[in-house]
Amino acid sequence: MNMRRKILAASLVLAFSAALFGAAFAQGKPAGKAPRLIVDQMTAQLGERLEGEDFLHTFKFKNTGDAELQILSVRPG
Repeated sequence: MNMRRKILAASLVLAFSAALFGAAFAQGKPAGKAPRLIVDQMTAQLGERLEGEDFLHTFKFKNTGDAELQILSVRPG
């Protein structure tokens, strides 16, 4: 059960990243100042794990734009 929560959390991060990238590309090049989200990696290779075994992975996000990045909502993928 604990592993399912962790996989769900990782999925949420990936879905959030994909949604932000999709929104940015769909709008084209914004006029004026805009935030820009950079993610160090989109996936994590966790290898083989035993059921119930804990694992940890950190996804790093950075706003390289010239405006504040506001995260208004997050949905599971």
